[in-house]
Amino acid sequence: MKLTNDTVAEIVFTLTSDSFEGEIIEKVKETDPFEFLFGSQVLLQNFENKLEGLHQGEDFKFFLTKAEAYGNYLPEMVITIEKQLITEQIEDPEMLEEELQVDNYIPMLDPDGNELSGRILEIGEDMVTLDFNHPLADRDLYFVGKVLSLRPASADEIMKGHAIHVTQWQDAGPDEKVNCHA
Repeated sequence: MKLTNDTVAEIVFTLTSDSFEGEIIEKVKETDPFEFLFGSQVLLQNFENKLEGLHQGEDFKFFLTKAEAYGNYLPEMVITIEKQLITEQIEDPEMLEEELQVDNYIPMLDPDGNELSGRILEIGEDMVTLDFNHPLADRDLYFVGKVLSLRPASADEIMKGHAIHVTQWQDAGPDEKVNCHA
């Protein structure tokens, strides 16, 4: 079997920036592999293009230029908005304090109704500065990994557009009888 559309893959990889020996951004290990439905348009298209056709057990090593990945960092994607626009969306005061912190990501809607995540850069008295650039913008990305397993996707997975994880239950102990007293 090879990696094609409507195939569920488990892969492991190390992702570095700017070279194969560069800063490690992410390391996915065999104990917790990355599972995805190939062709579901969730991952970068260029990432999937590099993996397409690989077989189970096959190693891979490739890079994506910043243009193929998340593009250039765009200063115009940093905006300052009124703090009230964020605070009125969070009803619970305890959640507001937890969510409204520098480096947290806040989900927002663009004028077309698409959800974007903005990283909080600065919080002022009345204004908040958010960065809507992808965290990996302006970086060439280098991947080294292996395809651990492949299987055909189920009809349900294809319909939902993602792999469905089967929960593995460990021994939770003996069942206990419930005593009800009236």
